[in-house]
Amino acid sequence: MRTDKKSGWPILLLAITTIITTTIFSGCKKLIEIDTPSNQLESNIIYLDSATAQATVNGLYTVMYNTTSGNTTSSTSGTFLTTCPGRSADEIYAPTATADEFVTNSLVPTTGLVNTVWVSLYQTIYQANMVIQGMEASSLSPTLKKQLIGEAKFIRAFCHFHLLNLWGNVPLITQTNVEATSIQGQNTSDQVYAQIILDLKDAQSTLASDYSWSANIRTRVNSWAATAFLARVYLYTSQWALAEQEASKVIAQTTLFTLPSSLNTVFLKASNETIWAFNTNQYGYTFIARALLPTSATVNPSLALTSSLLNSFERDAVRPDYEDDRYTAWTKAAPSGLRYSYKYISNTTAANTEFAVVLRLAEQYLIRAEARIQQNNLSGGTADIDVIRKRAGLHGTFAQTQDELLLAVEHERQVELFLEYGTRWYDLKRSGKANAVLAALKGSAWQTTDVLYPIPTTQLNSNSNLIQNSGY
Repeated sequence: MRTDKKSGWPILLLAITTIITTTIFSGCKKLIEIDTPSNQLESNIIYLDSATAQATVNGLYTVMYNTTSGNTTSSTSGTFLTTCPGRSADEIYAPTATADEFVTNSLVPTTGLVNTVWVSLYQTIYQANMVIQGMEASSLSPTLKKQLIGEAKFIRAFCHFHLLNLWGNVPLITQTNVEATSIQGQNTSDQVYAQIILDLKDAQSTLASDYSWSANIRTRVNSWAATAFLARVYLYTSQWALAEQEASKVIAQTTLFTLPSSLNTVFLKASNETIWAFNTNQYGYTFIARALLPTSATVNPSLALTSSLLNSFERDAVRPDYEDDRYTAWTKAAPSGLRYSYKYISNTTAANTEFAVVLRLAEQYLIRAEARIQQNNLSGGTADIDVIRKRAGLHGTFAQTQDELLLAVEHERQVELFLEYGTRWYDLKRSGKANAVLAALKGSAWQTTDVLYPIPTTQLNSNSNLIQNSGY
């Protein structure tokens, strides 16, 4: 963390102070701040009324989605957690760019966007820790305390998960003491995952099982969001039985979650496939739509889909009526022939038709399919694959052996979950296939060490206990 010479506070924490002051403290008359040393962020907070406490957590979601140096068309959680891994993998590229450090996997520690993502995720973690600490010290109702602490723990887990999958070993931050966190070194992946699982299990057991806390729209996490994310984490850590168990719990909630028959409705605000999404009403469009859609029907997109991704969709030249409906529903051609993502179709201010979906039901079927196949339940895995394929207008999978079925799941994840919060990039790495797939596509631009992003220079300069990733 870089330090401000006048105050002695790390620049990162000064930014956090500004965000928290503007989004949480303003107008909160009953928020008590306990005096702390001048070199420590004031984090001993006690909430005295429910309105203040809930406004604080609402502010946490707002900061998480909207914050990125005042830019109203992109943010880390709204854009960069999708576009950066998408460029690093084999999903998108910038047609007019003369150079792209993500596409060519030539990131350096001074790459500005790498630091932006790092800082934004840790800002959110710090604020989540403040919520947890303040709520634990409050005398509010046990129900309210459990709900708000559970939400903060989920968000802390979400941010640590992405830090871990982008950088590998990272600092695990669960406190607000600046003196301790500013010099903390990296924890192992196992340690970080253990805390992620603990946070999600706590959230799962304390959060509401419906969406009543967010007026019945799916923009605040509940116990099913925690369960869905826990299923993903168990999958990533090869805990197959637990991944199947948690995914099955979500799939069984048929009164809450269903797969729409029309692919064109999956990302709409009212979609019953959504488990958790960011509310985009502040601007009326999703940031990811602004990043991926052309500015008009007559121009090319700034980020186009790669031929590698497009060729992965099943299309039958002999029977043009039989092809993957996701190709026609979720991709679209510009006048030049370049195709771009059309999962989100609106980039119009105040349209308010779509939310930025983070967790949805289709992923749970694919998590359970992979987990079942890994446990040699081939028929169960096949059934889950076919649920997703048939929704896309395809026949059931022809795969039969365990290896064939695992490849079938990998394929479905590629075409179903493309450009959704780094899924493809993370899948290539956790499966050990990043080198084989990306070296073939990118040639000498690809190095085996490119699977991890570099620790930003500004963080290394301010914390001598951080160790740079190999290759940088």
